[in-house]
Amino acid sequence: MNRTLFPTVPMLSRAAQTQPASLYQAGTPRLSSTNAEPTTHFRVTLRRSAIGLPKRSAQILEALGLHRRLQSVYHAQTPSIAGAILGVKELIHVENVRPVVPSVDATTSLNTVWVNAQGEVVDAGRQARKAPKGFRIIGNLVKEERDAALKARNAHSS
Repeated sequence: MNRTLFPTVPMLSRAAQTQPASLYQAGTPRLSSTNAEPTTHFRVTLRRSAIGLPKRSAQILEALGLHRRLQSVYHAQTPSIAGAILGVKELIHVENVRPVVPSVDATTSLNTVWVNAQGEVVDAGRQARKAPKGFRIIGNLVKEERDAALKARNAHSS
C-alpha cells in the first residue's frame, strides 16, 4: 500500500478525537447531545436598518414582519421565504431552528421553545421572559372551594 497518497493530511491525536464536546460553550443550555431531528423554520433577525436603501428592501422586510432592529421572527422553511431572505441578506441574520414540541402553528404560539440544529435553546418562549408578578395569592375569602384549591396549589409549590 502506498502511504504517500495524502502526505499533507495531519493525523489527529487520540485526545483531539475524543473532545468534541469541549468545542461547545459551557453555559449554553442543551436539550440533547445527539439531536438528529431536522430544522423546520428560519429565525430571522433584523441586524441593520433599511434607511437609505431602495424601497424594495423595505418592502421585503415588511413582508417578513421585521419592523425594528434586533427583532426576530420565525418563518417556515419555504422557497418563497428563502427568496425573500436572499433579497435582504445583507441586513438580516438567519438561523435554522425547530420547535421543541411541534404544534399545529408554532410560529404564532408565544410559549414555543425554539432550538437550533445542535439542540441549543435559542428562544425559551415568552413565559421565560416574563417578569414575576411581585405578589402571590394565598387564599380567597369569598369562595371556599377556590380557597381550598389555592391552598392546595401553594402547598405543592412550597
